[in-house]
This record gives sequence, C-alpha cells and structure tokens, in this order.
Amino acid sequence: MNEKELLRRLRSGETEALERVMDLYSAYVYAIVKNIIDPPLQPEDCEEVVSDVFLQLWHSAGDVQAGKLKAWLAAVTRNRAKDKLRSLHLALPMEDEALTIAVDGPEEKLELQELRELTSRAVDQLPELERSIFRRHYFFYQKTEEIAAAMGLKPATVRTKLARGREKLKESLLRGGYRCEM
Repeated sequence: MNEKELLRRLRSGETEALERVMDLYSAYVYAIVKNIIDPPLQPEDCEEVVSDVFLQLWHSAGDVQAGKLKAWLAAVTRNRAKDKLRSLHLALPMEDEALTIAVDGPEEKLELQELRELTSRAVDQLPELERSIFRRHYFFYQKTEEIAAAMGLKPATVRTKLARGREKLKESLLRGGYRCEM
C-alpha cells in the first residue's frame, strides 16, 4: 500500500492504516526520540513520546501531504521530544533554544515559512556526504561519534563537514536576505 492510500485510509479512520504506519515508522520515530531525550530520561519516556507522535498523526492525518509523511513524522517527533524535556524542566541543547522563534502574527508566520523553505533548499544543495551528516546531526540529533561510526568516518571529519555545512547554510541565508547571528 502506498503512502497516498495510507493517508486516505487514516483520514477515513481506519485503524489498520495507523497500524501499518506504525509498523513502517516506529523504529524511525523511536531513534529520533532516543537521540533527543536519552540519556536524561528513561526508555518508557521515549515510548510515551513515540505513542504521542502516532496519536497526533491519527488526529492530524488531514494535515499530512502525500509524499511528506516521513518528514512530518520527523518534525512532530522532534517537537514532542523537546516538549517532553521542557515539561520535566530539563534543558534543551543551547543550539535548539537559540533556534526557537516566536511567531505572533501572519507576517511573522510568512517570514518563518520563507526562512524554513530557504533553509531546506540550502541543505538540499549541500554535497551528498555533507547533507547526510548535516541531517543526521541537526534533524535526527545524532552525536558526531555516532555519525562517524555509522558512516565509516573519523569524528574529526564529521565535525569538519558540519562546520562547512553551517558556513554554506549561512552564505545561502545571507544571499536570501537573512541576517545570521552565530
């Protein structure tokens, strides 16, 4: 069953479709959660966040575009895991707090959407190796040592590729008219 059909069935309230999505993506969602909230929290906390993500999918299936399910799950998972840390008054990594943007009105929402699109395009333009490292670190919260081991690289190489990726991202944002504060 393809993603479009899964989403159609989810929107219709078919629990089998949710079970299928969970079979396909539970390990993926759990890995993201674990990278964000483990070790400060217990495995039960990770499982709770995973459950919350799939519950949100059940209630928000109409908001998910076909072809974007995995990205939607990743974004919701990151947000739910961060919310879990905040709810227990545990600190987020400084870079996460620095990237939090308050959005009040429609102009701010539009600007934030433009910034997200520009950032996404800039990340997509990175060379394959840098893009993969960048996504693993900033989107899936893997540590440099984990990335190095998984990709057969030295940790120093991973750190160098991350620094280059950040510099290219900064240049792209500057070209797009955004001021970068590092």
